Amino acid sequence: MRIDDVVQQQIDAAEAKRRAQRDRRAAMKVPRAAGVQARHRAKLARIGSVEQHGATLALASLDRDHETVARLLDLVDEQAARQAAAVALGALAELALNARPGSITRIRDALTRLQASGPDLPPAA
Repeated sequence: MRIDDVVQQQIDAAEAKRRAQRDRRAAMKVPRAAGVQARHRAKLARIGSVEQHGATLALASLDRDHETVARLLDLVDEQAARQAAAVALGALAELALNARPGSITRIRDALTRLQASGPDLPPAA
């Protein structure tokens, strides 16, 4: 066997390896993209659920309904309760900073729309 034949075999083997890697990456591209999309949808649903729960919590706080606030916080685990409370606190802080009568009504209406929207849906208009 000549040296040129050995070198050509090594070149052919390297090209075959590159083609196999390229084909394997191409085959994994579609399932990987589907997995990323599914995780993103799940994340958006979780965020929507937390925002909806936070809006309900803020409305109950505005109504001074302490029993409902306690029940809402008991419905979810500690992490979700913290997130919902943060959303509610942000809404109530906005209300406190803009305490004009028109803004109170507007914020209450926005919270009501957010509460009425589903976790996967944008806030109702």
